[in-house]
Formats: sequence, C-alpha cells, structure tokens
Amino acid sequence: MPIFSRFWLTDSAVPAADADQLRLHGAVLQVEISVPSTLGHIFQQAQTQLPAPHAGLALIDTGASITAVEESVLQGLGLSATSAIQLEVPGGSARRPLYDCDITLPGTPIPTLPFNSVVGMGLARLGFSALIGRDLLRRFQLVYNGAEGFWTLAF
Repeated sequence: MPIFSRFWLTDSAVPAADADQLRLHGAVLQVEISVPSTLGHIFQQAQTQLPAPHAGLALIDTGASITAVEESVLQGLGLSATSAIQLEVPGGSARRPLYDCDITLPGTPIPTLPFNSVVGMGLARLGFSALIGRDLLRRFQLVYNGAEGFWTLAF
C-alpha cells in the first residue's frame, strides 16, 4: 500500500513538524489538473496539441462531498461543463457546473486519478486550485495527526 505523508516544517534549524502550521494551512498538497485522458486521445488523433496541465495546491476537505476545481483552470484547459449540480455551500445553495478532468498528485506514489465529475468553483481567492473531497478520499486511508503536525494518505 503506497503511503504519502506531509508536514509543515518549523522555522528552527532542526527539521521538525509544526502542528501550528498544519492548523493554519491545513492538509495541503501539490496537484496537477489536466484534460481527461479520454479527451487527450481525441486531441492526439486530431493532431492537436494538448493544453499543459495546471499545477497548483489542493486542500484536503473532509467537509466536501465532491472534489472541486477552480473553474477558470478547467476553462483554461478548454474543458466544457458536462452537467450541473445543486450544492449546499456556506450561505445557501448554488447550482454549479460539473467537468471531467484528470488529477495528478506529483511527488506521491498515487497514480493519476480520472474524474467524471468535479465541481467548478471559485477557489483562487482562497489560494487553491482544488479541494479534495470525500469522493476522492473514499479511495484512501487518511490520517490527520494534529498533535504531531502531519497528515498521511495511504492508497
């Protein structure tokens, strides 16, 4: 079972996990969002250049039932909404578009994950390209060790 652990370092000269930084910033990891591989094959057959994947940060969000991606990132990849969903969000409900995409977690042993429904949301103002929801987390064992200042995904 591949395992990936992440922690925030203290500012001291001795490397150690910083529980306060984990509390402030959360369980954050690098992410690459790209066109779905099925669409990539169509691009290749048409001899059209694939858009470069978008690199950014993702926050693990156990309060989100579905994974969300910054909508401008999805549109920048040339993706169109496949459908829409009514969501309960802070402050009420909202109808949001769904997109297909692939998500890669660089620097981890976790393979590229194809998604047939991520929600397009405005996340850039929060500093994230994606929120990893329970639809993805159901594939993992997640350990959030606030006392020691680290988190772990086992796949």
